[in-house]
Amino acid sequence: MLNEILKAYQTCTYDFRVHACAEDPLIDFFDEWVAYYRMKWAIARALAPSNILEIGVRYGYSARAFLEGSPKAKLIGIDADLPAFGGQPGAVDWAEQSLTAQFNVSIIKMNSQNLQRLPGDTFDLIHVDGQQDGDGTFHDLDLASMQARYILVDGYHWTRDNFQAVNEWLWLNKAAVESTIAIPSYAGELLIRTKDTNLVSFAPAGSPSLASAYTTDYYLNDCGGYKEWRCSKGERIDPRLQAVAHVGMTLCIPHRVVDLGAGRGELTRFFAQQGAKVTSIDYSTDAVQLIKKTLDTEGRTNVNIVCGSVLDLNVYDENYDLAVASDIVEHLSPIEDDLLYKIISKKLKKNLGSLVVHSAPNLWWYRYGHPEEQKAAKKIGCWLPRIRRTWYERLMHINEQNPRVLKRQLSRHFPYVVLWFADFQSMGGSLIRHFRIADFRRATSLFAVASHQPINTKKIAMLFSMPPLSEEDALSLSLQVVKTPKQVKPLEEFFVPVRVTYFGENWLTSYGKHPIHLSYHWADEADTIVVFDGLRTPLQVPVRPDQETRCTVRVKAPERPGKFFLRVLPVQEMVRWHDKANSFVQEIEVKKL
Repeated sequence: MLNEILKAYQTCTYDFRVHACAEDPLIDFFDEWVAYYRMKWAIARALAPSNILEIGVRYGYSARAFLEGSPKAKLIGIDADLPAFGGQPGAVDWAEQSLTAQFNVSIIKMNSQNLQRLPGDTFDLIHVDGQQDGDGTFHDLDLASMQARYILVDGYHWTRDNFQAVNEWLWLNKAAVESTIAIPSYAGELLIRTKDTNLVSFAPAGSPSLASAYTTDYYLNDCGGYKEWRCSKGERIDPRLQAVAHVGMTLCIPHRVVDLGAGRGELTRFFAQQGAKVTSIDYSTDAVQLIKKTLDTEGRTNVNIVCGSVLDLNVYDENYDLAVASDIVEHLSPIEDDLLYKIISKKLKKNLGSLVVHSAPNLWWYRYGHPEEQKAAKKIGCWLPRIRRTWYERLMHINEQNPRVLKRQLSRHFPYVVLWFADFQSMGGSLIRHFRIADFRRATSLFAVASHQPINTKKIAMLFSMPPLSEEDALSLSLQVVKTPKQVKPLEEFFVPVRVTYFGENWLTSYGKHPIHLSYHWADEADTIVVFDGLRTPLQVPVRPDQETRCTVRVKAPERPGKFFLRVLPVQEMVRWHDKANSFVQEIEVKKL
């Protein structure tokens, strides 16, 4: 496309000054702008759009350049008719009179910053030339990307804020962009080719029309936890999923679990490995294939994978003692959420079961917390977008959760409900410390437990606030390595399965200020420690007192060849290594292969 644009530009003789307004207060700059508008003419000639929308018309110079380049095109122009951002009150009236006399043009006076969707349906080209302060361009790009095959951003190089805003938007919306061409003209142009699959209707009324958007690309490049899945195929899971799983384990020893909107299936795998029978439900066929990849051969025997809607009664087995809904409720409409809670409540009632919910973002964060951060950033000369949503989040998050609404809806169907605010730094959040109003607004995540029996909040809180172990409890710890490789390469990373038994008073977890991690020492044949601080592995499962728990430890081999001895040990961060824990040494040869 760049070659076609440059070829058209080289033959272009268009001069915008012929039709410019003689009363334009910026008339002294006209000579500098000739090449600038010729480039817009060339872009229109190369693209040959049949319909165009322009945000920010002013005197209509860009609109005329596009229409001279593609005379049969229909153009809709919207303009706030304000003096800010290069605007000139009354200019759009002059533009309308000038353009409509020769071309198929409709001018609408409105501020694009107040719109949720641009007028009209889809366009071959949308020209973004409105509020060039970073925020305005970011918002206009959000709108244009839903309705345009090509987006031309004016002023890409005009201000630092605008440049940063456009680049931030490109990074967040990379799933929506086919290609970009940067053109260093007078103010800088960026031509964005969007993917044809973008031209969908966003569906605030319900989720079924969005089912086709839940693709492998979404699950492996955008959906939270995708990096961990790519590395381990579900063996290691991200903190959000891990917290949901661990809360579920504190509520009961689950025997029958339903994973709602299972996605890649990490939670399905987790509970199947704990011995539970799991119903794994997702309406995406791509998700179902990923769930099958996530489950190892042993785990599949306990799992019923269902490709269907969580709102369909036919996808469920009889009764469950635990349901998990991680990052699904914001993907459903309020009516759909209410129906889901009604169905799940009935399926849990007989066994006095519980539902664990996680949702992000906390809507209060977007409404109150982030705007405050944005203002603070501006004071020190930085820029932040108004809302940091990826393309898929904008498409799929049709009902981001207000905490009050979430609790109210759950309370309609469950007699006991506990909700708390959290973020990735502290999954316990408001459950384990006092929150001020500002803390509620800054929290990015919401957790909730809804149950048919009283909820032991102290027990859940203890999960997220691991106290320092007493020496007596530490001595009751035992780690048994199940299997190690006999030979590895220098600096090779590998995984070692271990069985953890513990006879102390409290559960062992990897949360709070003093989390318990599994790590290791390496010693050589002379019994000299060559690696003291090994890689840290969080406990994949909370370790219950008086029960054996299976974990997997990530290990990195020493850098030089030789015979070495590996000892896997627990370490409590900011407290001590528990070297007195019962743990056997494993001999492993490090050899260049």
